[in-house]
Parts: sequence; C-alpha cells; structure tokens
Amino acid sequence: MTRVAGPPTPWLAAHSEVAPLLGLQGDAADLAAGLSNGEVSVHYQPVVRFADRRPVMVEALARWHKPPTLISPDRFVPLAESSGLVRALSMLVATRAAAELAPLWQRLRLSVSVNLPLGQLLLPDLPAWLHRALRAGGLHPRQVALELTETTEVRDRSALRRALMRLREAGHRVLLDDIILHDERSWLFGLPFAALKLDRSLVEQLPGDAHARREVRRMVRLAEASGKQVIAEGVSDQRIWQVVRGLGVHHAQGYLVSRPLPAEALARWHGRWRGSVRS
Repeated sequence: MTRVAGPPTPWLAAHSEVAPLLGLQGDAADLAAGLSNGEVSVHYQPVVRFADRRPVMVEALARWHKPPTLISPDRFVPLAESSGLVRALSMLVATRAAAELAPLWQRLRLSVSVNLPLGQLLLPDLPAWLHRALRAGGLHPRQVALELTETTEVRDRSALRRALMRLREAGHRVLLDDIILHDERSWLFGLPFAALKLDRSLVEQLPGDAHARREVRRMVRLAEASGKQVIAEGVSDQRIWQVVRGLGVHHAQGYLVSRPLPAEALARWHGRWRGSVRS
C-alpha cells in the first residue's frame, strides 16, 4: 500500500457530489479530504493469460495513505459506499488510471479494470462520466473494463441486464467479481458479462478439494458456452497455477504473477515477466 506519486486532485473537492460531504465528522470526512488532497492513489495488479503467459490487463486498486497510516481498502471502500463517496472514489480511480496508463499503452498494451458496486453500475449516466474521465486521460472505453463487486445483492435482473447492455454499447466489458463456491449469484452467470472472476478463497481451495475443482470445470464450460472468460484471483504459487490452468481457466491474477504495483513500476515488471516467458 505504498503511495503512488502523482498530482493532487483539487477538482474533486469542488465536485458537486463531494463538496457537501466535506463537513462530515469522523472517518467519512477524513476520506472526503483524502480524495481531494491526493492521499488516495492507485496501484495496478497484472492479469496474465494461462495459454501463453502474456500480460493482458491490470486491475486498478485504490490505496489510501493518510499519513502516517496506510488504511486498508477493506475499511475505506465500504466507508465510501456507506457515506456517499463511492462515486467520487470511482471517478478518482478511473481518471487516475486513464492518466497513468494511457502513456504506457503503445508499449505494454494492457487494458485496465475498475471496481464498481452495483448502485454505480446501474446509473444511466455511468457511460457518460466514464467517457469524460477516460477522454481526459487518453484511454478508449474498449481499454477499460468494469468489475461488479459483491457488496450489494442484485434484486432486479432486468435492470442489471439493461445496464450491462448500455455499457457494452458504450464499449466497456463488465466482469462479475468475487465468485465463490456455490455462489448465490450463479443465476447471474447467464447475463452478458464478459468474464467471471473466481475469488481468492475459492482458488486457494482448488489443489486440495476435488469438489471445488469439479465446480470450477463446470463454470468454465458454462462460461465458454456463452462466450465468457474465467479469471482466477489468488494465484500465489506454482502449484495453484498448474491446478487452475489444468481446469481450463483462461487468466491468472495473484502474487505469483505480481503484487499490485504503482504505474511507474509496470514497464519494469512487464519486461521481467516477458523475459521469464522467453527463457
């Protein structure tokens, strides 16, 4: 959770969705201030393809350094959602990712995914504000995927389908994040998501759990039948890599590939990783 060097974002404090919250007491006020003064930065965790080990994407992950403390995303992301700051946080991540990754595109060809909760994904104006954020940085919508996190229960399948189609028409892929064993959201697998992301807790079970392996094989078959891909999070060692690859999963993310990195470290990581593939 090292802070990424970068300019502060004073525009955020003036945004109509942030300014009214700056007077709140306690943690929410601290987060609002952190969003406006540059305390919140973005790191990027690479995703690689199993078939040829090629890097294909990075996941943008917010980091909050409130000197002298590094605050866990497990704490401040739910805080952003409960305090009305989640749009501001999402805008910051998308804007920073576009500004930091666009200069690297020609060399690395890495798309980026941004996490969004259900409430934000359903908003009709989401494609418009994403377009503005990405245009300012220099990325195209096809270079930016969205990950639907599991923090809110989906109650309206039709509304979600409309939102997914709206985003697809705007050029964005949407990934269904945090899939676990016997996931209660399995009824969503038939919706037009571009990929399913297996949660780290499920992936870590796979080497020692035959039932979990059968379920993942089944998920891969279902995904491929509808044109989806499957990404495994939490690929932390060679044993997990071999097991997950053997199940037909398409992409790997985890500490074996890389920890989350600041943007300026991605080119160096990319060179090392590609060098290890050729050797």
